[in-house]
Amino acid sequence: MKNQNTNLLVLTTAVLLSTTTLAFLVDSHSGKQVNFHFPFTSNALAFNHCRRQQKVSDSPELEGHVLVRFNAKKHADIDLSLSANDRSIYFAAIDEPVDILLSQLDVWSESKDKTDVLARFSKEQYDIFKHAMIQKSVLPGLGQDWELVDADLRESVRQESAIVNAQESISLGHCLIGTRSADLINKQVKPSRVDFTTWFGNYHPHEAIKEFYMQLAEDYEDLVTFIPSIGITAEGRDIFAVKITAREEDGSIREKPQIWWQGLQHAREWASGSTVQYLTYHLLSKYGKKEKITSLLQHAEFVIVPIMNIDGYDYTWKSNRLWRKNRRHLGLGTYGVDLNRNWNDHFGQGGFSNIPWSETYRGPFAASEPEVRALAEFFGAQKRVVGAIDFHTYSQLVLRPMGWSTDEAPHEKEHKYVGDKIVEAIKGVNGKDYVSERTIELYQMMGSAADWFYGEEATKANNGRPVYSYAIELRPNGSARYKGFLLPPEEIVPLGEEIAEAMEFFADYVVKHPLEPK
Repeated sequence: MKNQNTNLLVLTTAVLLSTTTLAFLVDSHSGKQVNFHFPFTSNALAFNHCRRQQKVSDSPELEGHVLVRFNAKKHADIDLSLSANDRSIYFAAIDEPVDILLSQLDVWSESKDKTDVLARFSKEQYDIFKHAMIQKSVLPGLGQDWELVDADLRESVRQESAIVNAQESISLGHCLIGTRSADLINKQVKPSRVDFTTWFGNYHPHEAIKEFYMQLAEDYEDLVTFIPSIGITAEGRDIFAVKITAREEDGSIREKPQIWWQGLQHAREWASGSTVQYLTYHLLSKYGKKEKITSLLQHAEFVIVPIMNIDGYDYTWKSNRLWRKNRRHLGLGTYGVDLNRNWNDHFGQGGFSNIPWSETYRGPFAASEPEVRALAEFFGAQKRVVGAIDFHTYSQLVLRPMGWSTDEAPHEKEHKYVGDKIVEAIKGVNGKDYVSERTIELYQMMGSAADWFYGEEATKANNGRPVYSYAIELRPNGSARYKGFLLPPEEIVPLGEEIAEAMEFFADYVVKHPLEPK
């Protein structure tokens, strides 16, 4: 996104008068002011209805951070300055030097043989790494053993944030122009928390997303049940959820097979959250209009947790756009557990870090984190789940069990068939190529949500019925350079469209062909 020549109209201010509102926009290229007037009889009401949302910070924690692509396998001998005591404590159980090196970095993508790794380095880590490579007489460059992909990651984040913030200002202007307070006062138009016509043009903070779901519950009250809290985060926030299904003629809700979707387990993966929002709106807006959706809601119930990691997600808006973990305070100024290494399924047996400051820190024990416990308990209370999807970014992958073993899962044939069909459905919309594979074929990972949904504990809680379970890594693909977690807002809709098509197949198929115990 660097040097991107955008022509955005940025709403800079509005002056409220007693009977008229004057607002003006400034063209970011010409600097010219564009004025517009619109009548209001109650501007306070209009501005309450169209209140400005939270802006993304410029991520001061990323000062000096860089992105490097390098051959980790070949240069696994590089020591990123951990003391001998730290090595004896944290790396005693790690056999491979390359795993020791990578456990200290924020790895964005890696090839299976670890010869091509994209990772974020702090300033201190990069200074050590660069010095070591100079000592080896290994110079950087495209196609070489290492390449500096982004020399100023904070500036890249700043530019993405500027686009998000500017789009929010434009949306506010649209809301102000389109809202007639006289109508609101006369109750001819019911005030809406969100503008659905512009919602998917941008990313949104936690509170706005919560209002999005609350508004859907009001607008589609016969289909949506809003659950204010299924548990409390480490910092004391409520984790909300929704259930979506069609009611019977008498208004009751009968028991049906359930589909589970969750997003934003990793805080920085904003597109996972926007995709879950898109899927939710897709179900509701197409009900009664698209036969397949109508049938799905008549024969299935969707259980959706839009933001699992609310604390971490809030932190990406306020302090560090690339924060991944939750926000548990671990002591000595260290925060966060990787929630997707903390589930009670083969916890701590590999594919994690026990370094508290690592991006893949597993936590002190299985399900130690309140977010994981809350979702596990909520899942266990459902009893009729037939399919579960944990949405992530990025790499364009459909990952199926298992991540902890090279052995095939008991339902490998069924899982592979559905995973391959999901890939086909995605490609059929916008031509995007995803890969369907077992998680272990990508990397070893224990304590993941996708394995837990298919594992023994969840199966027992689900009345003994196993679940089709997948982690879907969304756009872009693994060859993306530094834009992986910074997916531009203009890709929210096409991403949502292709995943919606795939999820229509998924839900329909698993409801009709549920897994049987083996």
